[in-house]
Formats: sequence, structure tokens, C-alpha cells
Amino acid sequence: MKQTLIQHIENIAKKQNFQNILKEIADLQVFADDDQFLDVVVLGQFKAGKSSLINDLLGKAILPVGVLPVTAVITRIFYGKKENIILTLLDGSQIEIGLKDLPDYVTEKLNPENKKQVYLVDISLPALKTFKNLRFIDTPGLGSAFKHNTTVTENWFNKIGVAFVVISAAQPLSENDLEVIATAAEQSPEVHLVLSKIDLLSKTELEEVTEFLSRKTREKLNRTFQVFPYSILNGHEQFKKSIRKNALLPLAGNQGGTRQSIYNHKLKHLAALTKSYLEIRLQMAGKKEDERQVLKNKILDEQMQLQFVQKELAYISQHYEDETRKKLEQIFLIDRYNTLLNTLQDSLKKNYEYWNGNLYAVARNYESWLKQDMKDELQKLERETRPLSEQMLAGAQQHFNHYTSHFRERLNQRIEQVLQVSLPPEEFSVSIEPLKKPDISTSWAFESHIDMLWFLIPMRLLRKTFLKNFLRQLPHETEKNLRRLVSILTKNINKAIEQSHAEALEYIQSRLESIEHLLARQTSDVDELTGFLAELEAF
Repeated sequence: MKQTLIQHIENIAKKQNFQNILKEIADLQVFADDDQFLDVVVLGQFKAGKSSLINDLLGKAILPVGVLPVTAVITRIFYGKKENIILTLLDGSQIEIGLKDLPDYVTEKLNPENKKQVYLVDISLPALKTFKNLRFIDTPGLGSAFKHNTTVTENWFNKIGVAFVVISAAQPLSENDLEVIATAAEQSPEVHLVLSKIDLLSKTELEEVTEFLSRKTREKLNRTFQVFPYSILNGHEQFKKSIRKNALLPLAGNQGGTRQSIYNHKLKHLAALTKSYLEIRLQMAGKKEDERQVLKNKILDEQMQLQFVQKELAYISQHYEDETRKKLEQIFLIDRYNTLLNTLQDSLKKNYEYWNGNLYAVARNYESWLKQDMKDELQKLERETRPLSEQMLAGAQQHFNHYTSHFRERLNQRIEQVLQVSLPPEEFSVSIEPLKKPDISTSWAFESHIDMLWFLIPMRLLRKTFLKNFLRQLPHETEKNLRRLVSILTKNINKAIEQSHAEALEYIQSRLESIEHLLARQTSDVDELTGFLAELEAF
């Protein structure tokens, strides 16, 4: 019966040229055909604790965790008779690696910007026999500044089977968390919330935050979600047992029923979207061209025109790009300059005591020390201030997300007011490009070649003089490299803003084109459209 319904939807979509409906049908058929595993997708913002949760549930440190996020590579973990890791590259080729080599391919440190072109990682483990019909999916942090394979991550939402959305107790239920939960809820009836890092909370605070999550998600999404508290630290093992007992084991024990429920959920959403499209077509059918144009103008007035949207998004983008350099200069050149300079000066004085030999040898020691220490200190500084840079990115991202959300709401309201047709909800969020590492550069010890005359210079008498000379160079070196860091971060943050701008514009443009297509004159008559609707209603 369900297959008959999807055939009806596909037939309607082909005759009416509903391209996005056809795409969703293809995704649903892939889900139906791949019945070996039930995919358990773990979603959440960067550093929410997704990989740590999976490692803990597996009982083995499989996935890399650390300060920096992993690259945008989807990792699938499932039962196999022997431990095995297969990498699928973007060109379709596959290679087999050992577990110890996994970080070389999925961490930003060892595979920056996914230079090795990894598309997918499949890991089979004998330890997963208890859950042999489940496949755990680790996804990139959706709020991370490291997101290279945008299409891979976005398309994965349509493949969601069961979803666990991990939310950090350090920042419970951000705007982005709600968007992730809403998107997952569209695709599956099996969505669970995991409140991680609960060791940061007292017992009373934990109860309050758990109640807050339940209440807010119910208010916002009109649906009740089970909340599982969780921590990887000792003393919280009962929470891991609760996830296994109350969520994973029931899923593993009823894989067929759960898959059918998820399929029905996806199909229901698809049918609702098709029904709305047909109702819009029906409202426009038989209208004269002038009547059609009047209705079209009421829906797509000046503020809903692409030209207006382009100007609005360009203004948002320019505003954040203009602010980037000013904020970074404040952070690095004003707030952190003196601290960095003092650190380098102290380090130079300590190291200088051990530099022996002639002037040439001392000068080379200084240059080597400066290059390494400057690099180490700037990398440390960049890591410490990364949350501030990510906040700047997140601010722009959130603004674009709000704009697209409000645009979609206004468009749906206009359609409902003019045509009395309601479109089912959908979610969209822009992605962020990666922050590149700064290129550290330092100067020679001397502008001239005085150190080549080392045999004429009595170092025993002039050691303090040359130390003072090196110390005098440090303010310039510090400012120069901080400015270089500011320039690199400015360029990369603004590139990310431009990417988010382009994604938001592309999303809105595609929605406008879909509505324009629905409102355009079609050959379908009222009887045909009514017949299509009746077929859908019959199911």
C-alpha cells in the first residue's frame, strides 16, 4: 500500500514537474532499499560531545576527540566480524587503513580542510554485536567553523533514521540546536535529546535544565522529546546505561518496526508537501492571466522579489564583513599585544643566557628562537581566541538563518492568506567555511650583514648590547605577526560570511523559483488536479 502511494506521488511529481518532490522520493527509496542497518545519526553543534558519546557507548576510543573539530567527513560505525576501516574518497575510490591511522584522515590537524578528499569512513567492529542491526553515524559539528563538504552534511538530513541530538549543558538549547532538532524531527519520529557534560551541573541544576529542554522543545516544535542526561566522567555510568537500556536496545530489538515507522513518517511529510503544491496549482487553475497576475503580485510583492532579497542579504553580509577587521584588531592588537610582547621578552632573556659562541652563532640562535616561539605563542593565542572568532562567524550565520526563516514564514503566510493553502514546515541553516592556520613570518636578526664580521666583534664585552638590540626588535615583530594573523583571520571569516550569504541566497532563490513555477500557467485542468488530490486523500 505504501509503495502504491509513493508511486502515486512520483507520478504526480513527474506530470507536474515538482523537481524537489522527485529528489525527496529518490532519497526515500534509498532509505527503503538499504534495510541492512537502521542508521542512528548523532547530530549537534561543534564540541557538544558527539564523538565522545559514541566512543563511550561503543566502549572503545574509536573516534578522535580534542580541542579542534574533525573535518566534514561522515563516519559510519557498525558490527563486523573483524575490525576494519574503509575510506571512500570523493572520486569514488576506496582504501583500507588501520585504526591508529584514522586521525590522519578525519582530524583538522592532520587533514586540514579535508585535503585528502575523504567522503565517507566506514568502521566495522566486533564489539557491536549487541547492536548488529544498528549503524552509528558521526556527523561534523553543525556550528563548527570547519565545514568543507557542505553537500555531504546537508544531504545527510534526508537519510536520518534515528537521531540523537547532543546538546551541551554549557549552553543548553541555542537557536541552532532548535533548528537541528526541528530538521531531524521532520525526517524521523525517533528523535532523542542527549544533554551532555552534566558534570558541570549540580543535581538541582540538572533537573532544571532537563525540564527546560523538555518544555522549550515541546513549545517550539509541538512534540515531546525524551531527554537523556549524560557525561563521560566517572560517577555518571548510570546515564550511559539509561541510553543503552531505554533507547538503543529497544531500537535494536525492533529494527523492522522502527524502520517502517520512520518510512511512514517521511512518506507522510512527502505527501503533505505534494498535497500543498497541488492545492496551489488548483487555486491557480482556470484563472485568466490578469487574475493570475493579481494573485501572484499579492504573494510575491516587492519585499518578496529576488532583487529586494539580494539587496537585504548583501547589506547583512557587508555589515558583518566591515566589523570583522575592527573586532579582530581590538582582540589581537589592543587586548593581547602587551601580553604577547612581555611573554616573548621574558623568553628571550631566559634563552639568551644559553646562547654561546660568536655573533653569527648567537644571531642564528635568535632567529631560530624567534621563529619557533612566535609560532608557538601565536598558535596558542589563536586557539585561545578561536571561540571569539567563532562567535563572530556564528553571529553572521545566525543573522542569515533568521532572515531565511522569516522569509519562509512570510512566504508561507502570503500563500495561506491568498490561496488558503498551508505548506508543511521545513528547515534551513547556512554552513561555515574553515578558519585557516596563520602563516608565521619573522625577520633576520640584523638588517645588515654585521653578523658576518663576527671575528672582529668581542662578544664577551657586547653580549648585553646585542641582547638590547634583539629586545628592541620584538615590538615590531610582535605587531607585524599579529597584523598578519588579523589579516588571515579577516580574510577567512569574511570568506565564510560570503559563503553563508551565497547559501542563503541560493535557498531563497530556489524557493521563489518553486513558487513561481507553481503559480505559472499550466496545462493541467481542474479535474486532473482534483483527481490527484483525491488519490492522496485516499491514503
